[in-house]
Amino acid sequence: MYISLAWWNTGLSPVMKPNRATPDQRSIATEVIRYLTEDLTVDILALGEISSSDIAYLKDSVGLNEYGTYDGTLRIGKILFDTAVFYRTSKLGIPDSQEIVSNRGGHKIKVANKLSFMPNNTKSPIYIFVSHWGSRLLGKEIEIDRRELGMRLRDKVSEARSSCEAPAHIILMGDYNDEPFDDSLAKHLLATRDRELVLKKPEELLYNPFWRHLGEMLPHTPGTTHKCCSGSCYYSNGRETHWHTFDQIIFSAAFIGDGEWQMSENHTFILRTNPLNNCLCSGNDIFDHYPVFTVIERKEING
Repeated sequence: MYISLAWWNTGLSPVMKPNRATPDQRSIATEVIRYLTEDLTVDILALGEISSSDIAYLKDSVGLNEYGTYDGTLRIGKILFDTAVFYRTSKLGIPDSQEIVSNRGGHKIKVANKLSFMPNNTKSPIYIFVSHWGSRLLGKEIEIDRRELGMRLRDKVSEARSSCEAPAHIILMGDYNDEPFDDSLAKHLLATRDRELVLKKPEELLYNPFWRHLGEMLPHTPGTTHKCCSGSCYYSNGRETHWHTFDQIIFSAAFIGDGEWQMSENHTFILRTNPLNNCLCSGNDIFDHYPVFTVIERKEING
């Protein structure tokens, strides 16, 4: 048995500009969602920058009859969440959910939506933490918040791990607006590129395969020009680079060790797909993120 997962920051409804998409842009989003759910048969699809009306529109236009829906577009005080998850009900039980907010000195920031899925014919849950952290464009005053986000998400991962008897299967996914090497993820969340070290310190470290996706997808070949992405997010006004790997999927040690489920790193990548190829680099569209994709496989049980 396998389960496929994807995250996409749709750009349809940022918190500060809800329901901004034109009919044509909603049509493009529909095409992308249809590709993910029908062609790639994604089992857990998490979306960011989305509203309740976007969710209803996508369910109706794509025909997501095989999917349950977690509507994470919630308000907690002044905090607005803008995420949603579609999940295939033939493979996964209805999840429990929790909204995670950090309160630091009276200042609240959104950390993640936590969902616990129970795959069919299994006894242990898979915990999914879906995050959309604030933009780095907000200025230096949010740097402390970014460290806080990493630490608080780390606390919740540790809490989920301690609640499990067997090796805990935990997946973190979303748009962190930080690169894998930034302090919030590397130092405070403790998400590393080093698989061997993760296996030596499974209670401390997480494995982030998106360290692999920090540069050009294809090597340069003399006499040819390859036009392709160098990350998951395109920023037209970038000075040092247009590209950032802000969208990531991160795994607990169980997925690369002795856990019931194993990640397939060959099937873990940034999904460069039409019609986003033309939209992303235009600088004049709402779309600036590619989806990211992964697959986990259940070990065969003999006897």
